[in-house]
Amino acid sequence: MTEQPTIIIPYPGPSRAPDVQDIFIYLRPESNGVRVEGPLLKSIRDYPAPKDSLKIIYMANIPGSFLIKHRIIEEHNSLKVRFAVHGRDLFTSAMRRAFEDYFQIPFSEADIIGSFEALKRLNYTYEELFHLWLREKDLFNIHGQTVKRFKDIFIVNYDIPALLHKNNNQTNIFVIILRSFLPYSENHKIMDLTGKTLSEQGLLAEHMPLSYILHYSKGPFEQILDGLGYAYTREEKHSALSSLSFFAYLLEKGCIREDILDAIQNPIMNFSTESGIVEKNLLNFTAEKSFKEAYQLFESRI
Repeated sequence: MTEQPTIIIPYPGPSRAPDVQDIFIYLRPESNGVRVEGPLLKSIRDYPAPKDSLKIIYMANIPGSFLIKHRIIEEHNSLKVRFAVHGRDLFTSAMRRAFEDYFQIPFSEADIIGSFEALKRLNYTYEELFHLWLREKDLFNIHGQTVKRFKDIFIVNYDIPALLHKNNNQTNIFVIILRSFLPYSENHKIMDLTGKTLSEQGLLAEHMPLSYILHYSKGPFEQILDGLGYAYTREEKHSALSSLSFFAYLLEKGCIREDILDAIQNPIMNFSTESGIVEKNLLNFTAEKSFKEAYQLFESRI
C-alpha cells in the first residue's frame, strides 16, 4: 500500500503581499534527512531578519512510495529527463551556437549523447557517472542543461540517471515552504549559512555544492514548478494551483492557466528585450525576480 504525505504544518493559502516569495525547500533523497533537517531549520530560525519577514508556512514528509507512484521526480525534472534521453536532438539553434562558442568545436562534429546512452557506452553505473569529476572548464550549462565533456564525448545531464535511481520506497522527502519578505540576496544567504553549518558538522563534503543535499526555489516560476510536485493538503491532495502565491498573482493579472503550465513544462522560449530577441529558459530568466518582474518577463515571451 502506498504511504501518503504527512502534513506537519498545513499550507495556509496565498499571500497577496507585493514583495512576498514562497520558497520551497526540500531535502534530496541522498541526504541524511533527519540530521539535515535540524541545521536547516536552525539557519532559518537564527537568521538576523526583521520580525515577521521569515516564516515557515508549510512542512511535510513525502514518502518514497508516493513519489514513485505519482512519478513526481520525473515530472518535476521532465525537461532535464528529455535532454538526458534525446541528447543532441533537442538542442535549439541558439544552444548549438553556445555549445560551439564554449567548447570550440563544430556542433555537427561533436559526439553529443544523453546520459542514459552514456551509461551503456561507457559501461558505467549511474553512481560512477554521477561522481565523474572533471575540470571545471569541461562543464557547460545552457538553459539549465549540463553538458559534461569526458574524453571525446559530451554527456548531457549526467546527473539524471542517479537522481531517478536514488528515489525508492525507502526514501522520504522533507519539504518546507519559507514565506519570505526579504530580497532574494538575503534568501541566498540563509541557504549559504545552512551549507556552512552542514559542512562544519561533516554532512556536506567541502567540494560539494549545497544543491547535492537540498533544493530551494530560485524564483517565482520555479516556486510554481515546486508546488506542482510538493504542495499537499491534509486530505492528501495536491494544493490547488490557484492557492500558490505566484500562480494566484498571474491569474489576477489575466494570465491563462494552461499557458502558465505549458511554460513551466516547456520553459525554453524566445523573449523580446530592449537588446532584441533572446532565447532563455523561463525558470532561469526569472530567477531572483519579484512577482511583478517575473510577470513582465513572462509577458515579453514571443
